[in-house]
Amino acid sequence: MRQKRQLGLRVRAYRLERRLTQEQLAEKLGRAVETISNLERGISTPSDGTLHRLARALDVSIDDLLLDRASRSKGHPIEFFQATELLRTLDERKLRLALTILKAIANS
Repeated sequence: MRQKRQLGLRVRAYRLERRLTQEQLAEKLGRAVETISNLERGISTPSDGTLHRLARALDVSIDDLLLDRASRSKGHPIEFFQATELLRTLDERKLRLALTILKAIANS
């Protein structure tokens, strides 16, 4: 499960780096937008053929999509995207607390 999630985060990072919407990427692959959404959320994994087309569409190697060493996008580690996803799940009170903690860490 973790590998599917990591792959999805990498795909999302590369897609955003290239300023593509999910719709645009889906069109390049000849797939439905739902396919891209499910992939980025770690719900599904691409077939070998789709993985090859995905790598071409994003102008990266398959290794870049699959391996941890390639999990950086414009200087943002994959943890940046994981943190963003986590923050979206917080209610307002917990979000304020998280912000206070982040500020303290940044100022230390």
